[in-house]
Parts: sequence; structure tokens; C-alpha cells
Amino acid sequence: MGQSVRPINRDILNMEGNNNLIEQILPQFVGIDISSFRAGDRTNVFRFMPIPRAVGRLGIFAAEKGGVERAVIMLLPEKARADGILICITQGFQQAAGTLDALGWANPLSYKHVHYALLKHVINRWGLQTLASRKNLGLMYILRARGNELGPFAADGPFLQFVLEEIKNLTNNSFSYDTCEAFTFSSGIHDFNPFMRAASGNVNIKSVYAIDPVHSMIPVNPNGGRVKVYSSGTAGAIGPMSEPMVLERWQNEPAYDTPEKNDKFMYLHNRCMPWYVLGLALGTP
Repeated sequence: MGQSVRPINRDILNMEGNNNLIEQILPQFVGIDISSFRAGDRTNVFRFMPIPRAVGRLGIFAAEKGGVERAVIMLLPEKARADGILICITQGFQQAAGTLDALGWANPLSYKHVHYALLKHVINRWGLQTLASRKNLGLMYILRARGNELGPFAADGPFLQFVLEEIKNLTNNSFSYDTCEAFTFSSGIHDFNPFMRAASGNVNIKSVYAIDPVHSMIPVNPNGGRVKVYSSGTAGAIGPMSEPMVLERWQNEPAYDTPEKNDKFMYLHNRCMPWYVLGLALGTP
């Protein structure tokens, strides 16, 4: 069964860049001050600190197997060769079908759909936190599409390895994937665990993070490395293996004293957990 990877920067961004990577400016934001964080302490009210604007290198690729394509967005450090790759498995997209249908998400390479994910998830959420961490990591974002949302990535470890190798070559050896990490958010845990089992033996994923997984489900790590779960209590009861990210700990968050906090699910699950917790996970031992 044929498989391939090709750059699509020109199709999506009308630019190609050097080594299929273009300069991408990331906005400044605030993140959790890790020095103020005490793991496992529900009474710990952590502080926030400003994170300066950053610059990265961005590449968008079409990965295909057996006629099924998915877009892959890579965000890498500005100058250094990344020591590893952080693989992102987002929440399931079907729950947002009303929005995504208008963006043409049935077409995995829809211009509007790729732009939506690039801005909302990579530039303004997961990519920000990845490049701001103390680790020299790049982000691999697999864009879901209608149907079997992860397409050939869902349970095919050799294909994941093939795509990483092809993108490494297409970007002139801009990263190593000898040691990878991976994370998921919310309902993405349902796809994350089969993905991880399939990746085992093909890609060395040593650390995994689950951010507010539904029912506080535990992510699997067949490679036997680090496993961290962060739960707000709004997506299910906080399990014994979860770091409790309860409302009281967020008192210094910029929107805490606004009406936005009144909807606990929207505030914790849809704002605080995805905006800040990946950076925390990457920065704590």
C-alpha cells in the first residue's frame, strides 16, 4: 500500500521557505510560574509569569497512505535542531462538527480547516507552550478530518515513523525523533491510547501527558516512561493518579475575577487547562 509525504506550505500559506519551513512569530502570553507550583497540593495557588514573544519555524505537510490523507503541522525552534518531537493528539473534532462543516473538514487539506487549526491550536495554544518550555522540542500536530479522524495515523506505528523520517528529510534534518513525547486533551484520550500502543516499537515515546482527559482516564505508555495526568474535575471525577487542577488553584489567572469564571466547565476545561497546563507539564519533573 503506497504512502507519501509532501510539503503544502505554498497551498496553505502561499510561501515555501527554506527547507520547507517558514518563519512563524508566536504571540507573547502568560504561563504558570513553575517555581510557585506544588504538585498534589489542592490548596496551592500558583502564580503566573509573562512569556515573551517567540519565533519558530513552521512547515505544513500532507501525509498519505492508501489514498487517505491527513495534514501534519510541524512547529520547530527558530534556530536549533530540535532534540525531540512532542506529538499532539487533540480532542475529538466531531463534537464541533457544526463549526467544522463550514470549514470543509471532510477534505483533510481544506484551506479553511488547516488555517483554523493552525491559528487556534498551534500558534495560539499548543505551539506556544511547546516552544516556551525548557525542553528543546518541536511540535507535531496531526490534523483530524471527518470520518476516522486520525486517518492512517490512528493505529499504524510504522506509518508514524515513516512520516517523521520523511519530514525530517524534507526539512534538512531539522529535528531528531530518537526520543519523543506525546500528549492529548479531553476526549482525545480515546484515540490516544490506541495510537500509543501502535506507536510502541516504532517510535520511542518516553513521556506522555493527558490534559483534562474525560473521566480522568489514564494514558498508556507502552515504552514504560513518564505518565502525567492533569484533571480539573469538570470532565469527570479526579482520579488518584491525577494532578488536581481545581478551581481554587487558579486565583491568579487573568480571567479568574471575571464573569467567565462563572461557567466552571468553560473556564477550567476550555480555557485554563488547554491554555496553560501543557507548559506546566513540560517544565515540571
